[in-house]
Amino acid sequence: MLRRQFLTASAAAAIPLAAPAFAQPAGARVLKYVPQADLTVLDPVFTTAYITRHHSLMIYDQLFGLDGNLRPQPQMVEAWEEDGLTWRFRLR
Repeated sequence: MLRRQFLTASAAAAIPLAAPAFAQPAGARVLKYVPQADLTVLDPVFTTAYITRHHSLMIYDQLFGLDGNLRPQPQMVEAWEEDGLTWRFRLR
């Protein structure tokens, strides 16, 4: 059966097809995250798995993070200075 024949037959028989939900009720405030794999390694330096990277970005704080324009913004750093070879960070 071709797709057009199926759609025509479905419309003629008034079979309701699943429609996406574009709007959610006001009480729906829960964001559910379903990872694509089990988290087996917790160290983001040791592995290149995306699940470990996502976990570490949600759990561990960083010195700097990126804003919406991909510019570095301080997160844990209150102030910093550099003299060419040495960087000094003062944490908040």
